[in-house]
Amino acid sequence: MFTVGSLTLVSRIAGFVRDKLIAYHLGSGAMADVWVAAFQFPNLFRRVFGEGAFNAAFVPMYSRRLEEKGSQGADRFARRTLSTMFVILMSCFVLSFIFMEPIVRVTNVGFASDGRLETAVSASRITVVYLVFICLVAGLSGILNSRKIFGTPAISYVALNLVFLVGLFFIVPRTGEPLTVLCWSVVAAGVIQLAIVAISCLRHGVDLRPVLPRFDSDMKQLSLLMTPGLISAGVQQLNLIVGGTVASLQLGGKTGINLADRINQLPLGLIGMAAGVVLLPEITRNLRGGDEDAARRSLNQGIELSLFLCLPATIAMLVIPREIMFTIFEGGKFGGEAAAQMGWILAAFATGTPAYILIKVLQPGYFAREDTKTPMRFTIVSAVVNMLLVYPMFLWLGPIGCAAATSVAGWLNVVLLWLGLRRSGFMKLSSGFTGRVVRLLLAAAAMGVIVWLLAHFGKGILMTEGRFFRRLGSMGVLVSVGLAAYLIAVVGLRVYSLEELKKRFRRGKRNPA
Repeated sequence: MFTVGSLTLVSRIAGFVRDKLIAYHLGSGAMADVWVAAFQFPNLFRRVFGEGAFNAAFVPMYSRRLEEKGSQGADRFARRTLSTMFVILMSCFVLSFIFMEPIVRVTNVGFASDGRLETAVSASRITVVYLVFICLVAGLSGILNSRKIFGTPAISYVALNLVFLVGLFFIVPRTGEPLTVLCWSVVAAGVIQLAIVAISCLRHGVDLRPVLPRFDSDMKQLSLLMTPGLISAGVQQLNLIVGGTVASLQLGGKTGINLADRINQLPLGLIGMAAGVVLLPEITRNLRGGDEDAARRSLNQGIELSLFLCLPATIAMLVIPREIMFTIFEGGKFGGEAAAQMGWILAAFATGTPAYILIKVLQPGYFAREDTKTPMRFTIVSAVVNMLLVYPMFLWLGPIGCAAATSVAGWLNVVLLWLGLRRSGFMKLSSGFTGRVVRLLLAAAAMGVIVWLLAHFGKGILMTEGRFFRRLGSMGVLVSVGLAAYLIAVVGLRVYSLEELKKRFRRGKRNPA
């Protein structure tokens, strides 16, 4: 988990630099909204088809074949799967390219009224090919993760942001066309990411020779497992689409949702995605080996460790959201007032941050048992609630309401997943779990008070326009003090001892890379 989390941290840091430069060049108005729309569709496809539905169905099936039939049998299954996947992806690409105008019009309802639509369609036709590359990357990453190789797939996501940085640092100043450079950077990144995971698979002896797609019994089983996951992941992402679509009614609203969610995605990526990637094959192996108690322990440890790691970030985004957004994004065409206002959107997202992390931790409890239908039903229910809430909350709070509706839907999903695992007998909390969580909340609250006081007295530095590195350094000090206070409170409240913390981090570092 820590291997994936550490590499994801590098990717997120590079992503922040990328977003800072994009905000600097595009600002927070029409062109920024167009870029968000252009990158939204292929990124959505990656989350739904690649990382969500596909891996949830593919990883348990591939892992089982590794144990039962060895690498050759597992690779034969993977070759048929990837060949079929390629045909489907190319079909989606062609159809999306042809019908891009109505797609953009429907998902960005506010664009047609002020001239953003035509530019967004042209940009989206460049970026849409990324869905082919990134979904194949997700498939190859599933093979590597099943073989306990977690580092290389995480590195491929670092490459995405590095390509963006090259374009923003070296090409945009020479061309003066930031939107065009960004769109073609997406294409270049997709090629490089696919090359990274493909080379890693070949180096580890994975047979990747393509075969003629054939809808045999394995593909039928994969489809049956994948269809509920596809619906589940699609509906989950629909929450964000609905929020962004409604936010597009306000100029800059789509950009505000995107940038605030980018900050919110830091703990989600570091903790939620990392936990989900590691827990799914781990729980699957335990269940295949007949050790259900070990599978339960893995799930319990994942929940507890994820809460321990996510609570400081959640509290920080709740108590100093405006300072965070201002520190990172103010500068160039991106005004300080816009950055500060977007802080409230971040706070609304932060109320749901633990929920979306817990969703990633709890879902492997279903996926490892090849149950993708139950999470699908829960996700549909939460999505319907989000759709019912988002427009009324937008009328009340603007884009802040869109983010708040997403958070409410996330917590509902967590409750349903938790109760479902309890009913099945798979969720059994370890001794002292509730007490440790309560003490973790107290430790995080204490940290929040200290961080808020320091930010209040340091507002003259954190909220000063045009002093990016000074602000960034001050925020770094503030975060460091906050983390130190949190760890002291955790030890002082006897959540964990220093020795227990050292053991947990050492165990995480020994995870295969």
